[in-house]
Amino acid sequence: MRRFAYVETPRVSDPIVDPELESFAHTLADAAGVAALRYFRAGFDVELKADASPVTQADREAETAMRALIAQTYPEHGIMGEEHGSERLDADLVWVLDPIDGTRAFVNGIPLFATLIALVRDGEPILGMNAYPALGERWLGIRGQPTRHWYGPNESGPVQVRACPSISDVRLCTTSPDMFDAADAARYANLKDAVRDTRFGTDAWAYAMVASGHTDMAAESNMQPYDYLSHAVVIDGAGGTITDWEGQPLRMDSPGSVLAAGDAERHAEALALLQSA
Repeated sequence: MRRFAYVETPRVSDPIVDPELESFAHTLADAAGVAALRYFRAGFDVELKADASPVTQADREAETAMRALIAQTYPEHGIMGEEHGSERLDADLVWVLDPIDGTRAFVNGIPLFATLIALVRDGEPILGMNAYPALGERWLGIRGQPTRHWYGPNESGPVQVRACPSISDVRLCTTSPDMFDAADAARYANLKDAVRDTRFGTDAWAYAMVASGHTDMAAESNMQPYDYLSHAVVIDGAGGTITDWEGQPLRMDSPGSVLAAGDAERHAEALALLQSA
């Protein structure tokens, strides 16, 4: 007997994102992927930012390529990027870009790094693209539509989260325990102690696996908008639940904590555990 059930993703007509913008998100991901793969497992310098996180020429060139396309195609749109800052954040539509999410994986030759792209209106993400250049996979979420998956040039169709029978059956993914400050570490420990298994080192890949029904939950904190906004749409469109640790929807001005789960009841239980420390 199958232990996990898959949750049917509702289909909603009349998308709120122009199909041209959807196509453009793929164009952005393609351009960033070309720039990143030029350096992957090749020689490059690694620098440290003020927060001690690594950055490479690949990060910068991948973002530069995306920004150039936006400036050429949609000059009225705003941009927030991890590497090159923000412009026109008061625009009706703002692209939020993380050219290489998982730079530590990238510099270690691990192919789980991603290009994360979100399109935001009034602070709310309405499009989310998680693209994995070294793996040839990507997930695209459009607000109000099912999240879809591509392997190479071919779309494999919509993805669905899975239901989980209890919190003790949950498989939890987190990028690193080092991302938590003391207060968040205590909150996270409550959740970690309650679940079946915890996997570290996943970066953005965890959210793709929750969306596709291969794992159950992701919990992280101290993130920036370019780290989490694309996930908000991808998880929602797959039938999952994603909020901050206070249970609020993820927006441009969210505090930076994230809890994503395929099962709404398990999300509620996890939220209670995170708030009980």
